[in-house]
Amino acid sequence: MAATVWDLSLPALLFALGIVVAGGVVRGFGGFGGAMVWVAGLVVLLPPTSVIPTVFVLEVVASAAMLPQVWRQVHWKSLRWLFAGTMIGMPLGMWALTQLSGDLVRVLLGVAIIGSAVAMAAVPDRQSLPGPGVTAATGMASGLLNGGFALGGPPAVLMYFSASTHVAAGRASLVVFFLVIDAFGAAGSAAGGLLTLPVLAQIALFTPLCMLGAAAGKWMFDRTTAHQVRQRVLWLLGFLGAAVLVQVALR
Repeated sequence: MAATVWDLSLPALLFALGIVVAGGVVRGFGGFGGAMVWVAGLVVLLPPTSVIPTVFVLEVVASAAMLPQVWRQVHWKSLRWLFAGTMIGMPLGMWALTQLSGDLVRVLLGVAIIGSAVAMAAVPDRQSLPGPGVTAATGMASGLLNGGFALGGPPAVLMYFSASTHVAAGRASLVVFFLVIDAFGAAGSAAGGLLTLPVLAQIALFTPLCMLGAAAGKWMFDRTTAHQVRQRVLWLLGFLGAAVLVQVALR
């Protein structure tokens, strides 16, 4: 397996670039999901130790670009409790990344995504967001997944998008959430020596494609109803989780 994108063949490189654009579209549409697409697609070609620090930085860039557009819609009360739980879970996830094999990481990743999709399908459309206790527990689960897999989204997405009346606030809150936790993730990757020069060059290549996709995703969101957003998020989670598990089975 190639160490970074610079070691790929031309067809594999083009596939990787397409994945980056697709993830940007998803990120711009829902305020989340870019990491799921990037991790699920890029781990086919590159090791998690190359993909995950790259995804952390791309998420920070995407969130920072979207922040001015969504600032007024952010649900700050829920974010406080979400962050509290996340700061507990993230160090545990980072530790797990250094201890587990690449294939086991992929299996756990796929199970986590599909579990979120099933949970969202089972939970009725709520009229309000959960209280502090559930929100903090959601943050802890998000921190664990983000530290280990650069994938803190599913628990937080499930919480915010389970209430279609809060879709706009949920999307805005997720932008802030990912900006903060992925900044911590990027810092942790740097401290752990994962942001090497080839990885940084890989990030520089991916960044403009990520932003192009995000702009297209925002255009799509502006033309979609809240109910449609919730349904598309559900299908996206299920598809991405299944894709990761299929990749492991075919290895």
